[in-house]
Amino acid sequence: MNDVPDDGDHHRGGAAWAALRSSAFAIGQAWRWTPGWLIKLIIVQLLAAITPAGQVVVVAWLVRVAADGFAAYLLPLLLLCALIGLSQVLGDLSRMTDQRIRNRLRRRYQDQLMRAIARMSPQQLADEQLSSLIQACRGALFDIGRLVVQVITAVAAVITAVSLCASVWVISPIAGILVVAALLPSLMIFGWQAAMQDRAFVPVARWQRRTDYRVEQLIGQRSATELATLGSGHQVAELADEGQQQADRLIDRILVLLTRGDLVGAATTAGLLAAALAGILAGGAGGAGVSAGILGVLAGLTATRGAGFAYGDLMAIAPKVGAFRRLVGAVPGAADRSDQQVVGDVATMEADDLTVTYPGAVHPALDGFSIRVERGRIIALVGANGAGKTTAVNALLGTVDCDRGTVCIDGTDLAGTTSAGRLAHFGLLTQEFGRYEFTVDQSVRLGRPDGVASEEEVWAALDSAHLADRIRELPDGLHTQLGPQFGGVGLSGGQWQRLALARIYLRGAGIWVLDEPTSAIDAEAEQQIFAELQRTKADRITIVVSHRAWTLKGMDRIYVLDGGRVVEQGGYEELLAARGRFAEIFSEQ
Repeated sequence: MNDVPDDGDHHRGGAAWAALRSSAFAIGQAWRWTPGWLIKLIIVQLLAAITPAGQVVVVAWLVRVAADGFAAYLLPLLLLCALIGLSQVLGDLSRMTDQRIRNRLRRRYQDQLMRAIARMSPQQLADEQLSSLIQACRGALFDIGRLVVQVITAVAAVITAVSLCASVWVISPIAGILVVAALLPSLMIFGWQAAMQDRAFVPVARWQRRTDYRVEQLIGQRSATELATLGSGHQVAELADEGQQQADRLIDRILVLLTRGDLVGAATTAGLLAAALAGILAGGAGGAGVSAGILGVLAGLTATRGAGFAYGDLMAIAPKVGAFRRLVGAVPGAADRSDQQVVGDVATMEADDLTVTYPGAVHPALDGFSIRVERGRIIALVGANGAGKTTAVNALLGTVDCDRGTVCIDGTDLAGTTSAGRLAHFGLLTQEFGRYEFTVDQSVRLGRPDGVASEEEVWAALDSAHLADRIRELPDGLHTQLGPQFGGVGLSGGQWQRLALARIYLRGAGIWVLDEPTSAIDAEAEQQIFAELQRTKADRITIVVSHRAWTLKGMDRIYVLDGGRVVEQGGYEELLAARGRFAEIFSEQ
């Protein structure tokens, strides 16, 4: 995860600095995406913040004139009732407004995260640490979405405390100072708590990611069906529970420390407010002053707790915002991905001496792999399981790091291109093709990065994949929802594979890499598909990975891999006659 930088928040100034940075980020995002509601929330919170101090002043006025008769206390009584009613109305308005802001920001943050993930390279997506960070950020979207509300709430709580200090100061300056001082223990404790939660953020997410994966196997239609037939679902349920227990243990350790900190902070705050009450009672302010002062101190307790919780949230959410910004910021924006445009015109591809050794392995998985292919030719990579075929494909695509070797397209070394620019030359169909439960049209359009294709182009791709007739039978044609999870039409395994092949036809890249492209398809349909590949091969370079002997008969050249090396190459009949490794593998077929 080297390309996901650490912004250093918790190294430069600690939790308070991180909270300040994340708060500025949250305000900026809210101003960008929902300025109107942000302004309304600020106004409502400011009015709510000064209302308690106004109540203290009016109570003191009311107590002073209470003995002077109805006419004297009518106005302050009405004003106090109005302030109490206003406090209730402002509370309701605040909740409604902050909910609107949270919903809008959470959607925006989710969109940013999903788009960042969509722009990641295969190497990034395969990184376990980065995957854990993605899981952590996904789980933190709710908290990140409500951060701006907490920022405003925190500021409003301080304004409440300061205004109460001013109203109590008139009665007892010492009590007024203590009301504000009662904020400090909470802020210190919550800062310490934020540091604790920061350290646990990614480790908890790592276990939660494993748990979520295991749960998904129990509820996903394909995996759940297999587990049900095997009677093994309870084993996966136990694994899911085990992962959740690990995550809970980490959380419990943090909660124990947080609880101790809360007790210390609460005791200190209570002591300061008790001293403030004592100062008021000892100050000789009279009945009106004592009544108003006590009300001010009690309101100060509420404000102090509110400020403590709000600032605690700021500090607790700050690490999540930092992780989110690091993750999103590490991936180039859409403006930097223009090289993702599919390249359909490729004349030659040449790989020279590609060698790949996986971490921890003693021997290379691919050793000195070299091929040269020209447009209009179909070649095959064959070999037993573990021979290096998949590694060779990944080396060509650039999705694994090579110890040495080069891949050139039309004479240009791909080492200098971005991952997206390199992959734009390829159309890849793997054995683990996606069964996207979208509409037919949406699923096929995934073949192009921009998703732009006319219905005629989509139908042409389906025709080439020999699936168009089946789609025409569906109730809504191209707009038919697929898959059982959402009440859509079910497809057979072979039909799903042909749909994946249609995406490759629509993509129209200059180099096709087809890993067992007909593994789920019956023999008759397989013949049709390979006949179509032969008919259209002049438009591209085609690389096929196959274990079926008859599909190799029409190949222009076959490369036989064994132990990561090309041990034979030639035509089908030539390799059979040589009685080498190829003949050993395919003699029974």
